Amino acid sequence: MKVIAFLESIFITISCFFGSVFNLPDKNVKNLIEVNGGYIYGVCHPNENYEMLRDAGLKWVRFDIPYPFNQAGEISGHYLAFKARAKGYTDRGFQVMAVTPYPRDYFNIGGFNPVEEVEKTQEIAVFLYNDLKDITGAFQVTNEMGIEGFTRPLTLEEAAVFIGIQLEALDKVTGDFPIGYNSAEVNKKLQKLMKPYLKYCDYVGLDLYTGNQGKAEASAYAKNVKKLYRLTGKPVIMEEFGFWSEGGPKTPEQKAEILGRYGYATEAEAIADGMNFIRKLPPQFQQRLRDNYPDDEARWAQLVFEKEYQHFYGETAAETMENIPHTPEGQAEYFRRVMGELKKLNCLAGVIIYCCQDMEYCWACGHAWCPFETRWGLFYLDGTPKPAYYAVKEIITSS
Repeated sequence: MKVIAFLESIFITISCFFGSVFNLPDKNVKNLIEVNGGYIYGVCHPNENYEMLRDAGLKWVRFDIPYPFNQAGEISGHYLAFKARAKGYTDRGFQVMAVTPYPRDYFNIGGFNPVEEVEKTQEIAVFLYNDLKDITGAFQVTNEMGIEGFTRPLTLEEAAVFIGIQLEALDKVTGDFPIGYNSAEVNKKLQKLMKPYLKYCDYVGLDLYTGNQGKAEASAYAKNVKKLYRLTGKPVIMEEFGFWSEGGPKTPEQKAEILGRYGYATEAEAIADGMNFIRKLPPQFQQRLRDNYPDDEARWAQLVFEKEYQHFYGETAAETMENIPHTPEGQAEYFRRVMGELKKLNCLAGVIIYCCQDMEYCWACGHAWCPFETRWGLFYLDGTPKPAYYAVKEIITSS
């Protein structure tokens, strides 16, 4: 059996290599597209502007399933709200790519280690499928393992088991219902750890934001998709990709203005004020410091300006993909170039844009002026479409 498995692995590797290099069609990709009712065009964290989403050809939406139970073991209100929202999209002809809960939820709400109590973890996975199969179109088992803030308190090795045991349980009950996991960038270590579980996957997802900061070519997106395809032998779905519509370096005057909002004339003055300064920061920023530097509390004020200055000032790098500026028009151009590259790939079963609408505050730092988690949207904060919306619509509807 081991010899057969080894030969199958070699065959898959060779097939994927040549399929990737020469962009040959893959029957598994074709089958997945057929099961999904066509190539996936979707958007993360959707708004309820159903008509405009449908008009742009965005027939899939992607958002997170809350942990289904409260600490008393009863169905939670957050979970019921998710079900109602998912049904709202399904009733209007959309498909939902549902992201299952993060490891921390099992510890913090469930009160157990999901890797140690395998049976309980698998029971929850099967419950979610049975309860949601009629109002969702596919499952992504958790999100971006390897990103520390999402993976904690598990190690990456444990996170692979966390994903794998759920995929194993789901594979026994889901039939044609697509299941898989995603990877922030290609993350070769995660793919290696996931090899024993790939047989349960219908796809592997890729999240990629190349070129938001630093030089890059639009072709880097296609290259990374093909790399993931070669490593896993599975159809790829682009689960997240996007570009800020605002960003760039801050001038000295802009930085001084932000410091002034906190009551300081210089960075040195803020650092000298120590924890008084830290307590003025939004709760999200304070939590970020606790998470990222738990053993360095005495230096938090200094670290704000050494390592977290981008979030403090809302400052992004000057260099971007193909020198596209972080403007609404630049964001539209990003989608034209990247989606143009991705459309050529025969190993890709779909793309899901991050994200639908701008956010008021950055969830990582709490600042409204920080573009890192606020300016990804195809829609402005007030719900009006950006140039990127029309660019995406043109690309999809001309397919």
